[in-house]
Amino acid sequence: MKLPYATLSKVLMDQLYNTYIQIRAAQDSDSDGGRKVTRKEIWNVITNFILNTGMRMEELISLNNNMNYSVRYRWKVLTIIVKSLNDLPEEFEEAKNDDQRIDREEALEIIGHILKKAIPEILDMTVDEL
Repeated sequence: MKLPYATLSKVLMDQLYNTYIQIRAAQDSDSDGGRKVTRKEIWNVITNFILNTGMRMEELISLNNNMNYSVRYRWKVLTIIVKSLNDLPEEFEEAKNDDQRIDREEALEIIGHILKKAIPEILDMTVDEL
């Protein structure tokens, strides 16, 4: 397997720079939490970094090794699923009982409900991609 080390390093550096910009934007007084970075903002920054970097690196490796399959489609589906999980902390907070706990069944039901909301978006993307 051939690895384009210089190009992969550039992708990583570009993504780190973009992540830095996103963090600075999250610290702006006009952002959701003001100068304080919220959990949701942290989740967005981290997931954007992982999803964008992973997709770009896998794409480069596959192109460099003459693998002709669609990397972007899989990563787009993963992105839709991960972005749908953005609502998870709020849903868990709303579901807490008086003892500030959620039982396992409730947690699985909440996760399932959130993921079900992602299915139409994945199907729409599938139709558009084909």
